[in-house]
Amino acid sequence: MEFLVKQGYEINTVTEYGIINQKTTDIDRTLGLVRNEDGTLSSTKSIHVDRRLATHADIYMCQLGLWSEAGIFVGDPEKLGPKYPDDIIYNAVCTRDYFLHMIEKTDPELMEAFFAWRRSLNPESRPGSSDIPHDNTRVLGVRQGYTRCMCLPVDNESFIVSDEGLSRPLETHGAKVLLIEQGHIKLNGFKYGFIGGTAGNIYINSDGMKDQRAIVFNGDLSVHPDFKKITGFIKSRNILPVWFENYALEDIGSIIAIE
Repeated sequence: MEFLVKQGYEINTVTEYGIINQKTTDIDRTLGLVRNEDGTLSSTKSIHVDRRLATHADIYMCQLGLWSEAGIFVGDPEKLGPKYPDDIIYNAVCTRDYFLHMIEKTDPELMEAFFAWRRSLNPESRPGSSDIPHDNTRVLGVRQGYTRCMCLPVDNESFIVSDEGLSRPLETHGAKVLLIEQGHIKLNGFKYGFIGGTAGNIYINSDGMKDQRAIVFNGDLSVHPDFKKITGFIKSRNILPVWFENYALEDIGSIIAIE
């Protein structure tokens, strides 16, 4: 968070009771927290998903595109449920060239938002002119509902994944894919976490300008056995990998950046 603030980003943190901004002053009221007679806090708001995932941004929202094209879709927590697959309806990967998810479980409102966002990149494309957002965009259905957790978009057509069920359809449809070993990532309450949930695509300052594309990892990426493959794959796309030694590489539900 300190690194992102230094890069000029404003931080919004997902909590189990809602989202708070770094400038929020009355956090308890914002989150619906009330203090009981014994001094403990309780909330007037409900937790709709498994508590172990309740602070993960990619459970509640979906980033549409990357870098300067990025938009965001914020879902309705009331539509979510505590068990799979009721908690994955927004956990899609969306780039200009690919929409990847368990399509039969995708919230229709997210799909509509993706179509609208994709058309906005091509003003000549109008609603009703096609059943897909753009002729060059591939909408891929997969069996893995935690799609964003297990798939890190590097750029519009390049991906790092830890699930062969994601790598195969992407490669079949022309994407550049690096398949890495599962595990070696912390996720509280689970045996291990996933690469997509550790990272996000941002711009960082270079030569006094915020123009260097980077992927920032939450923790020490060098502990992963595929570290050299991961960093080499990212650098080959002229993108800078950023990680932090002395911190566990941890799945926090993605870092979603809107420029």
